[in-house]
Amino acid sequence: MKSSSAPRPLRIHYSEAFCLPSGPETVTKSRLVAQAVRRHLPSVEIVAPAPATKEELLAVHEASYLEKVFGADGGSTALGEWSEPLLASILATTGGVRDAVDEALRSGRSGSLSSGLHHAGRSYGTGYCTLNGLALAVVRALERVPSVGVLDLDAHCGGGTADILAQDPRVRLVDVSVSSFDQWTPSDPRRHHLRIVKRPDQYLEAVDEALGRLEGVSFLIYNAGMDAHGEAGGLEGVDTAIIRERERRVVAWAESRHVPVIFALAGGYRWAGLTLEQVADLHLETVKAFAA
Repeated sequence: MKSSSAPRPLRIHYSEAFCLPSGPETVTKSRLVAQAVRRHLPSVEIVAPAPATKEELLAVHEASYLEKVFGADGGSTALGEWSEPLLASILATTGGVRDAVDEALRSGRSGSLSSGLHHAGRSYGTGYCTLNGLALAVVRALERVPSVGVLDLDAHCGGGTADILAQDPRVRLVDVSVSSFDQWTPSDPRRHHLRIVKRPDQYLEAVDEALGRLEGVSFLIYNAGMDAHGEAGGLEGVDTAIIRERERRVVAWAESRHVPVIFALAGGYRWAGLTLEQVADLHLETVKAFAA
């Protein structure tokens, strides 16, 4: 008689260090997402990541920039005035994406309740993004696999990720946005793809096209922005049903191809009138899809 074992429950990464008492959604919403996960998805395991270190960040950021971030010149962040708690938050969220890679290589999928990643370039931070945890996760994955795809479905383009990774032939960058902020030009259309969607009825088709561009990658990093949602700062007409279907398609694509996959929260804002709790509920859709 064959023995069988249940799949390992989804393990995701979060710690209280991610959050500050006040500030933009980037440093406040993940606590509410974690609370919603514990309330609605009790089988999901939440573990604290190790903070990213200056030494490992040298693989994706210039040393002179890191000196500024770490406070040698008074501190520099894309999230406001430098402080030790803010630096701790940035390092924790960056480390969460890296640790998610290790977990996905063991169990097939993972994630981190991290935001503030894809606009940070090799020598700069912008758009609430100080360190590029997506790029650090790519570096981590490439220690074990031959190729990595980055699927960025945040409302805004991931120009910082392209600045760091576009020249690496082992990396494929695929970006579907609803805003031209941080737009970048694919240097190699065979490996990279950027589409800015202007109509909600074209959004899921653009996601399918993007997934098609990722065929053959060995690992997938998914920047699951909720700010594409019309009520979270994105494209009017992109609603919760569309977002829910988007998450289902991404997870189904990775599962059907046996590609390990991780997610990060990315953007989701109160600009269009949502409460922070409602923004957190949108992000919960990603965790639900990964836990299904």
